[in-house]
Amino acid sequence: MPRTSLSLVLSLAATLGGAAACFSSSGSSSSTSPPPDPLNGQTSPIPAEVSSPSTYVAKVKNILVGLPPTDDEIKAVQTDPTKLAGLIDGWMALPQYQSKMETFFELAFQQTQVAGVDFDDMAFPRKLITNNTLEVQFVQNARESFARTVLQLIADGRPFTETMTTQRFMMTPALMQIYAYLDAWQVDDMDKVTDAWRAANPGLTVTMTATGAPIPIAESLDPKSANYMHFFNPDIANDGLNQAAGCQQDPLVVTATTDLLHMVLMGGTPGRKNPTGGANCNQRGGSATSSQMLPTDYTTWKMVTIRQPKGGESPTAFYDLPTFRSGNELVLTGPRVGFFTTPAFFANWQTNMSNQARVTMNQTLIVALGAAVDGTDPTVPTQTPGIDKAHASDPACFACHQTLDPTRSILSSTYSWTYHRQTEAKYAGEKGMFSFQGVTKPLKSVAELGTTLAEHPLFAAAWAQKLCYYANSTACSTDDAEFQRVVGVFKSSNFSWNALVREIMASPLTTHAAATKSMDDHGEVIAVSRRDHLCAALNNRLGFTDVCALDAVNPKLQQATIPQIVSGLPSDGYGRGALAPILPNEPSLFFRAGTENICEAVSALVIDAAKPIPGSKQWASTQSDAAIADFVHVMMALPASDPRSAPAKDLLTGHFNAAKGQGASAADALKSTFVVSCLAPSAVAIGL
Repeated sequence: MPRTSLSLVLSLAATLGGAAACFSSSGSSSSTSPPPDPLNGQTSPIPAEVSSPSTYVAKVKNILVGLPPTDDEIKAVQTDPTKLAGLIDGWMALPQYQSKMETFFELAFQQTQVAGVDFDDMAFPRKLITNNTLEVQFVQNARESFARTVLQLIADGRPFTETMTTQRFMMTPALMQIYAYLDAWQVDDMDKVTDAWRAANPGLTVTMTATGAPIPIAESLDPKSANYMHFFNPDIANDGLNQAAGCQQDPLVVTATTDLLHMVLMGGTPGRKNPTGGANCNQRGGSATSSQMLPTDYTTWKMVTIRQPKGGESPTAFYDLPTFRSGNELVLTGPRVGFFTTPAFFANWQTNMSNQARVTMNQTLIVALGAAVDGTDPTVPTQTPGIDKAHASDPACFACHQTLDPTRSILSSTYSWTYHRQTEAKYAGEKGMFSFQGVTKPLKSVAELGTTLAEHPLFAAAWAQKLCYYANSTACSTDDAEFQRVVGVFKSSNFSWNALVREIMASPLTTHAAATKSMDDHGEVIAVSRRDHLCAALNNRLGFTDVCALDAVNPKLQQATIPQIVSGLPSDGYGRGALAPILPNEPSLFFRAGTENICEAVSALVIDAAKPIPGSKQWASTQSDAAIADFVHVMMALPASDPRSAPAKDLLTGHFNAAKGQGASAADALKSTFVVSCLAPSAVAIGL
């Protein structure tokens, strides 16, 4: 296939409004450098030009659902700009919106950027998931859980403030088992383990065998059954291979402990003494067929209420898989409230004897309120429980510790440093004193912490600001009258998330259809289409399910090359102590090469494909004119009424004919033309 011509891409860039402007950090149409600020010698943002409906309708629709605008949508807003709000309502009803918001919430609530190893502190001294074939599925479940919870709360018409206070979570049976296990396996501040289940079941053993027929899990877990605590595991047949003589045991019988039974459910076999007196037998993590978990245990989502036991009630048994599959309640001794007590959040922000939950609390404030403890907060707590006297005695440290230590005390009095129940009297007896940005309030529980966050005056503006970053790849000015108006609408709507999305996406804060203080302060950012935006656009515009293979639980590898490249693309993120998200906006040679190779791989899936992927768009090289017209609309997001559409079509047609003139087949020429459209600035950037 002919290589893509950079000069042609630049020609398309010029057609769309200027090559340099396509990825400038500020300014939507000028290709010149920003003038220096005469006061400090630094560059100043280029004032953004007022945008037209053909530009901002495409921007908003791409952000929300990854789809191109239609002619009717553009014309409706050209006739009456207030129609955009109604279009946004329609887009929010699409399934593509749910998918994009799920990704947004995973990042905004800091539930992602975790790997299996990040959860292992909670399962000390073992790994939480020993079976590597299940680890990636668990991590994805943990990452998605709270984002799915938020989407369900929104669908139920609940105010967005409930994200701080909810004790209902979207969970899979596999995730329910993990929550119950982490509740049963107690690790204190000194890494001392308390195994209450083993203590209550002295002499109990667990038997694993590969002999005979599979044992139904209901029998394995029924104390009245002859198969109680007997589990079928096909790996037992080969467990002794490459180990010392005597390690091949079937059945394998071991003492029942909480961590060992959890490992058995995951499909692993424990390390143990060799019964013949030889070298010890090694632990095995398990295989794809050895686990007691079913594939549906990682894909069946439901809303689950988590509550603490009442009276003498027992917690939910950590091994009760049938109940996890059929029930919608977990009874746990440790509290789970809001986004800040999920395993994913704890895995992100691990703590220790030195930090003592300060990082956890600070990140909680950043997520909930968009602010951090930085030593400038004039709020003075009426009490200072948990204050670190050694650090607070240093004037340089006092301001931060005066605020952070009493506030984080509610976490340190509730959870150990491995996020189990706090049992050390020194910390368990302390109560929190929330003291942050004008709010001072004693706290008796993490539930009260959630309520305090939800009621904090910074809450509404913090979440409006997160949407500003999502839409514009830069902040809105908090003293902008338009920003304050949007925040007011959010509050008056009883914190309706959909109302906030509608208001901010239809606002000139996002559309740049009129001047705002935010535009004057920050200019207009034209950002590269980062990984999640780019993959969503390819899926939703071309009819793929998961062309980038980002879904580890339901893998649908549609093209092997693309996932390898996608892992290196810039993506949204967050950092410790950072108020603003990490948003790579500028292109690089790696981005240019990566997107070109992705577009080339996609072209083979949609043009003269030998085995078309069901549901995906398909174009035939024998109908090149129709295909090229579609490329302009579908990939470049330029409907026929857009004045840039006709010149873009002419450029693509010229490329197609030139490629054939150089000896390329019609199929290769059309694939090359698709790549050019796929690399157009309006396809790989946000805001053109």
